[in-house]
Amino acid sequence: MIGTLILLASLTTTTPADLDRLLLEVRDASFPELQALPLTTTRFSNPTVFFMSSFDVAAALDDAQPLRLLVSINDDVLVDGPSELAIRAVLAHELGHSVDYVRRRRHDGAAGLLALLPALLWPPAETQMERGTDLIAVARGYGRGLQAYRTWLYARLDKDAVAQKRRVYYSPLELDLLTRLAAQCSAAFAAITTPPADARGIAALGSAACFD
Repeated sequence: MIGTLILLASLTTTTPADLDRLLLEVRDASFPELQALPLTTTRFSNPTVFFMSSFDVAAALDDAQPLRLLVSINDDVLVDGPSELAIRAVLAHELGHSVDYVRRRRHDGAAGLLALLPALLWPPAETQMERGTDLIAVARGYGRGLQAYRTWLYARLDKDAVAQKRRVYYSPLELDLLTRLAAQCSAAFAAITTPPADARGIAALGSAACFD
């Protein structure tokens, strides 16, 4: 993305309760379509992944039950973690996955959720899914925070892990462009049907004035 990268202030006193509160605040403020569904947080440990979204598979296969949404948070973010701005944004990204799950189940039942499996097995499908979810977060006002989160993340990872993240998700530079486009040329942003592949593809979506 073109622009100045956001400098992050670490949250050294973040607690699990803080993370749960932020998740519910983001949901209630920006994802009204999810408010009626059960939402649970879990904890996990991983050296390169800090937030994940999933759902209760057993409940998903039973049409009589509501879809039970899960957001998993790595305990490592409790120490020297990202800023609150960044946490809210990455939680919005994860809730964007939840929106996708809900849409797939509503339209195609359990078969719609099973269609997610290619993303686990085929890297191009994973990239399309994750970048599409980035677009949901940007559309709902979390572009700058997501930019901040990716900047924090890159600083924690080795070069190979950063390269993998750049392949799958939008980089801070690309997020800057998308945020500018959404703010200044909203019709062009709303018209996106396939996630653009890179900064050049994003820049082609609007005139120079869209990225001032």
